[in-house]
Amino acid sequence: MIALTNAYGFSCEPFGSNIPIDQLFPLPGLNPFLDRFDYAVHLGAITVITGEVGAGKSTSLRAASARLHPAQYKVITLIATTGSMGELLRQICLELGTPEMVNSSAKLFKAIRNQLQDICQKKLTPVMIVDEAHLIRTEVFSQLHTLVQVPFDTQSLTPLVLSGQTTLIDKLLYHTARPFASRVLGRTHLEGSSKTCKPTCCII
Repeated sequence: MIALTNAYGFSCEPFGSNIPIDQLFPLPGLNPFLDRFDYAVHLGAITVITGEVGAGKSTSLRAASARLHPAQYKVITLIATTGSMGELLRQICLELGTPEMVNSSAKLFKAIRNQLQDICQKKLTPVMIVDEAHLIRTEVFSQLHTLVQVPFDTQSLTPLVLSGQTTLIDKLLYHTARPFASRVLGRTHLEGSSKTCKPTCCII
């Protein structure tokens, strides 16, 4: 197979996933998402980005996280699974560098909260980004908000960004997820590029 770079005289291989941030195509919903992302990070809140496969969710997350300077922010990236809350907590522990492989959710909660507080004491802001969030079980949402808030819900330990297909919204509207959904600051919906597509931004 002839490489496209040779066949057409391209300076680099086209259609790659490692395109520099400043060369990304400006998707219609990218700027609204970046604004909501920045606002959620500033407030320590929860924001949601949805879209079908190929709409640009992961690319938008890459562009948004690239704006966070490592001297000020600690980005915690997760890929959701269909597992239990305990499985998600263990994944967070591994990302934080504290592999607390225990069966007690209470101990995992404590380990993660302590680590998040340690990050804050170092004058860093932890930012948790969950990709493929539509895979999260509905019962996990009933507990997830308690992980990132301090007692009495006076503030949040970390901003939380959820990215997933549109079925994520169906899960957030389920009755057990309402406590979590009530804390979602805003939602950005991305559509595939076309001449008529428009970004949709709304409050849940």
